[in-house]
Parts: sequence; C-alpha cells; structure tokens
Amino acid sequence: MNKIQHMNIAVIGTGHMGAPIARALHNAGHNVAVYNRTAARATALAETCPGMRVAAGTPEAAAGADIVVLAVKPHLIIDTMRLALGAEPQAAIVSLAPGITLAELAGQGAAKAIRLMPNVAIDFGQGMSFICHNTAAAQAARTLAGALEATGRTAIVEERLFEPAMAVASCGIAYALRYARAAMEGAIALGLTAADARSYIAQTMRGAATMLDACPHMHPEALVDNVTTPGGSTIRGLMAMERAGFSAAVADGLLAAAGKH
Repeated sequence: MNKIQHMNIAVIGTGHMGAPIARALHNAGHNVAVYNRTAARATALAETCPGMRVAAGTPEAAAGADIVVLAVKPHLIIDTMRLALGAEPQAAIVSLAPGITLAELAGQGAAKAIRLMPNVAIDFGQGMSFICHNTAAAQAARTLAGALEATGRTAIVEERLFEPAMAVASCGIAYALRYARAAMEGAIALGLTAADARSYIAQTMRGAATMLDACPHMHPEALVDNVTTPGGSTIRGLMAMERAGFSAAVADGLLAAAGKH
C-alpha cells in the first residue's frame, strides 16, 4: 500500500488506542506531535519514540498538521475537533468515535473527514483496523492505512459497512475472549489447572486463526468437518453447544453490536 512520507500528524489522546496509533505513525516516518490531558502519559510515549513532540494542548499539536487523529472519548470529539481546526483549518480529521458519521464531522467543519476503528490488539501488533473517509480525505486515508499495517491488518471500507465491520472485529475481540473465559471454566471443571487451561486455549485459538488464514477458499464449516469424526467427542461437543444456542447467540451479538437488532 502506498504511503506518503514525512507528513505532519497530531494525535490527541494517548490512551489504549491513541498511543499505539501514534507509535505506528512515528515508526512509519511521519512527524508526530502528541497531546494528552494527563501530560505524563504523552511524555512517557514520546520517550520511547525519539523525535516525537509533546504539545501543551490540542491547538499546539494541530498547528501545521496534515492529519489530526482524535483518540478521545466520543463526547469530546466535536469540541476537540473544533480546537484542532481552529489551529489548522485544512487538516484531515480522523475520528475514533463510534456513531459519529462522516457527514456529521463534515457538518462541524471537517472538510477532510476520516473514521478509524482499530481493536485493542493493535497494541500487540495483531490489530484489525477499519477506515472510511470522504472523497477529500482519500490521500490522508491511504497514508493512515499504510502506517497502521505495522499494527496488524487494515481495511478501507464504505461507511455503510463500518459499523458491521466494527462489530465483527473491534467488538469481536471481547467475544473471542468471552469464549476463552467459558472454555477455561469448562477446562477447570474437567480438572485442568487455570494456567494450563489458559495456555492450551490461547494456542488453540491461534491455531484456528492460522487455519482460517491458510485456507481462504474453505468455509469455516469445512474446516470443522476436517476435525469431526462420526460419533466422536468433537461432534458431541458441537451438538451440545448448538443446543445451548451457540451459533445463534454469536450472530445475535454481532447484530446487536452493529445496532441492527
């Protein structure tokens, strides 16, 4: 994916999402300024990224920026964006707030509007990030996507698919971890130690993910069939899960997360 080198980028908010985004942009060769209300967090981040600049406020961070990433709480997005645009009216605005549309961002003054939603695995180099943008922000969106490839995978999608994609991957991390918790409880009931159960489940989930990646033309159910023998323990377990509504519960959860239920 093409990326534009040496852009000036401000990241407002250096929490669980903002910090790895700022780090990725810095590592991709961009000039990054950061601001956080708790200054120590921004300073600690900059100390690990030589050349990253810590600003004293949103206007100072945004001044001269080509792109301003708003990694703040949703109720602060619009006010923070206004401060940023007051300092740099031509900057592309990147919002991490779910539910605030490109049209709403543009209506508040962002001529170049981008929505970004990573998941928390971004901080471990295994994130799944989604980007949508208006026409004026296409170049900035490509730059952002290129830099974020170092944090996992990135996809540019149409805005109508943004919430569904977020439900699958951004919220989906929690759903996968909830499965892990349930599997740990079952494993402990079967006599395994918590530490062993956690290790075995994590490796099993990595294996399943690797199989999905390695066999892109195979439906997941075909992969299930490969490990299911007639009358065996796997099919008995699957049948018990389905009697409890496993597949329907997962689908219903995704629909609810996307606001479709």
